[in-house]
Amino acid sequence: DVADFSATGLYGGGSYNAPPGIAAVPEPAVPAGLLLAAALAVARRRRRWEAGAATQLLPGSVGGLCCQRGVGGAGATARGPPMSRSTTVLLLAAAAAVLALPTERAGAAGIVDLGLSDEFTISQPVVQIQVGSFGALDLNEYLLDTGASGILAGANSSAELLAKGLVTEATYVDFGVAGPQSTGVSRPYDFFFAGSDGVPRTLPNARMQTSNGNFAFYSGIAGMPLMTGRTVGFDLAAQADMHALRIGVAFDVPLASTLTANQYSVPLTMVRFPATGQQNPTDPLPENAALPFVPVRAQYGATTKAANFLLDTGAQQCILSAAMAFDLGLDVNRNGTLDDEAISFQTVAGVGGSVEIPVLRIDTLAVRTAGDVDLLFRDITVGVIDIDPALPGVLGMNVLNSGWEIHALNTFLGLDPGPPGVFDRVDVDFRSAAQGEMRLTLDGARNALMPQGPLSFAVPAGSQTQTQAQAGYAVVGGTGSLVKSGAGTLVLDAVNTLTGTTVVQAGTLQIAAPNALFGSATIVQHGAALGFSPGVVARLPSITLAGGTLAAGGSLAINGTTGVSRLLIEGGHVTGLPALAITAGGEVRLSGTGGSTLAVKSLRVDRAAGGFLDLGAGAVSIAAGGISRGDLLAGLAAGRAGGDWSGTVGIGSTTAAAACSDGTPRTVGWLEQGDGTVLVAFAAAGDTNLDGLVDILDVSFGAPKPATHRRPKPATMWVVLGGRIVLFGSVGKGRGQVVAV
Repeated sequence: DVADFSATGLYGGGSYNAPPGIAAVPEPAVPAGLLLAAALAVARRRRRWEAGAATQLLPGSVGGLCCQRGVGGAGATARGPPMSRSTTVLLLAAAAAVLALPTERAGAAGIVDLGLSDEFTISQPVVQIQVGSFGALDLNEYLLDTGASGILAGANSSAELLAKGLVTEATYVDFGVAGPQSTGVSRPYDFFFAGSDGVPRTLPNARMQTSNGNFAFYSGIAGMPLMTGRTVGFDLAAQADMHALRIGVAFDVPLASTLTANQYSVPLTMVRFPATGQQNPTDPLPENAALPFVPVRAQYGATTKAANFLLDTGAQQCILSAAMAFDLGLDVNRNGTLDDEAISFQTVAGVGGSVEIPVLRIDTLAVRTAGDVDLLFRDITVGVIDIDPALPGVLGMNVLNSGWEIHALNTFLGLDPGPPGVFDRVDVDFRSAAQGEMRLTLDGARNALMPQGPLSFAVPAGSQTQTQAQAGYAVVGGTGSLVKSGAGTLVLDAVNTLTGTTVVQAGTLQIAAPNALFGSATIVQHGAALGFSPGVVARLPSITLAGGTLAAGGSLAINGTTGVSRLLIEGGHVTGLPALAITAGGEVRLSGTGGSTLAVKSLRVDRAAGGFLDLGAGAVSIAAGGISRGDLLAGLAAGRAGGDWSGTVGIGSTTAAAACSDGTPRTVGWLEQGDGTVLVAFAAAGDTNLDGLVDILDVSFGAPKPATHRRPKPATMWVVLGGRIVLFGSVGKGRGQVVAV
């Protein structure tokens, strides 16, 4: 009997317009605007995390999908210094999966740059439910979750149903984020549900689960059993309707045989997983439907990884597994944990308890469509947790709902609403048991393909300076290369998602935005220059000076998070006498057969964060006062390691290490010169003046001993007529000699 089937609203102060046969039960009159404004103000904290305690709810496995016992993997728990915490209660409906990563894909045929994604979302799709003949329920609003394989009542909903006579026939054990939790398996009941259109649907003879967990705003979780064999439409634009203020949900929506304007099709792989939580072999099993997985490509710097992510409308935030995070290179200082790189930590609570996880940012997350077009979001916030060892990630509702909450809030407050959300609607087709489909209808103004490489920018000398827009490309992306030629200056002032190599052949390439080339390794050839606009700390995976010039006045940040990850000097010069800071997994390497000299105002190498200055066969000159003796000696000691210069942090030389492994004594020495400048250089044993030779001049600096950790001592050498000078040691394979001139 569905005559009493209620359809109440989420925000209070009203109800749905229920069709005949569906009774509408108003909620207490809570001012909808106040709750919506508070929720949306929190939900749209883009690029910042406020202080306070965070709890992200993780309902855990539903309907037999077993999560990993505990949370394993480096970086899954919080360690180290205190970080900021989110104040928001987040919901992540978790499901375990054994799904192999797909083969790495070639570059997309096209890219649509959708801009910044919301960090998380408050709005999620819901259904109104009724069970069996128990009549109207006070707690009747369940989260409609594509990431759940069953139907799970929360603690309060379970208590209400049990009080009305619901019978459980077995115990089923789910494993969640912090261990096992028992749930009850009901006897079969007809499960009635309706979306925002109020049209009733029935899932006959369903076995739901009862629990003692709570799920934020929702009385329970209604998973894929309600959607299997159906199409489901999510009207995201309905959130801007002041009479709705929520995502529209409708079942059995007809889908056209061809795509409409601004619509993209995304293939979904449906995967059903075994139920393993039975306590007795004859126990009945709860509902257990297949789950949808969506092809995505994640990028951090120059590293991209393709994988199938769980499509989860119950997740308010995107999730990466620890393995995926490490494969992307998020452990920039390579210390085996993600705590140092985390921008915040959040408490994830769910089946079995709670655990604190790190929250990080990745550069892009792209959904690959059936037409080989990538729908790309930038600056994605992700939590890192191992829900299951083989589950690489979760595509959360925050991506699908990006832009709508702030638009709805501004509309409600009478402000300029700004642009609408990214997607007008999302339609999913689960009628096939093996292959589903998701149709994403874009806001038409955003549906523009991004130019991709290979691209060539020729700026002649007469043109002097051009921005990339003036040169014809407001933004560029893809896996192709970018070549700068001509004697003029090209200014990159947009966030470009290019992952191919950038080559500066002539003239100057100036970076005027921090993320203008965050995914592109850059090579500066002879006669060309790479520069930065004042105040810009640019992110690049690497810069190679192949005879060119790096204009780095002010400071030069070498790290794996906000600066240049790797600086390789094969030839050419770094001008501007920058303050050099090597931190967070950054590396500076001086290579080339003749050795290079890098002159800096100051030098800081963060050994604890994995910073490394590799002198190769070259040298670094540090201005007076630019480094303390204690820091210099500590850096050299870390690079020297056991005496063979095999260290990978601090100040060292891979050239010296290679020579030592071959039995040729080589070292790194330092000199404090008369003007206070400190010279640190690759050297042979006995090269006390660090000029690259062991010769008569070294005697004036003291006995012919390795220059490491030595300060020169002024001395006078007298050669008496008829006397003799004896040279000990050798240089390379030659012999020492005195040359009279």
